[in-house]
Amino acid sequence: MQKLLLIFVLILTASVAVHAQRYAVVDLQYIKSQWPEYHKADTTIKLEAYKWEKVVDSAKLYADSLAHRFDAEQYMLNDELKAKRKTEVENANKRVIYLNTHYFGYQGELFKERERLIQPLQNRLYNIVQQMALKSGWDMVFDKSAGTGMLYSDPKLDKSDLILKELGIAVK
Repeated sequence: MQKLLLIFVLILTASVAVHAQRYAVVDLQYIKSQWPEYHKADTTIKLEAYKWEKVVDSAKLYADSLAHRFDAEQYMLNDELKAKRKTEVENANKRVIYLNTHYFGYQGELFKERERLIQPLQNRLYNIVQQMALKSGWDMVFDKSAGTGMLYSDPKLDKSDLILKELGIAVK
């Protein structure tokens, strides 16, 4: 009876081992840092964002200067000029809000630029990861740069260089 139980446990253990999940680890930050096309797109976006930031900052400085001038002169102005200057300050502040939303808000220019330049690259990367996972029989792929709480991974599980190779990037 003990032999039968032992054989049953061995078969059960073997069947669990056969169905064990296979997984791989990738470092998407490393892949992106080695990918010239991604670096170029990211740099383009950063430069555009910097330009837009300057436009918003300039509008903010103008609105602030109007507000300070109004605060200093409001007691010397008649009601008609006071109302006109107050409207100018309000319009300048509305312009700052508009520009900030236009460039940096949801569906703003920055969002559209990222969607245009980065999204196709990310889709390509994720498709390659998915194809490699299917081809290699990986059940799960973890991104060790995503802060998922991974404390350690065996370097032989890191498939980042294989993905770079699939992207056509020479591994350094």
